[in-house]
Amino acid sequence: MDNKLLGNFIIAFPTAAYVTYTIVMKEPNTGIDWTSIIIGGLIGMVSYAIGKKVKSKGEVE
Repeated sequence: MDNKLLGNFIIAFPTAAYVTYTIVMKEPNTGIDWTSIIIGGLIGMVSYAIGKKVKSKGEVE
């Protein structure tokens, strides 16, 4: 698999999977779950850093 495609997948998939999971498992008529927002942000930041590292692997800086 191409590094660029793999990097984009690593950036997008974990956050999308977590958001989908929280939407499906959320009970109806509940308020904003700030814990889920913070965890989603952390997952997004970590997956973005890993994805950028994978995308730039093999390129000269």
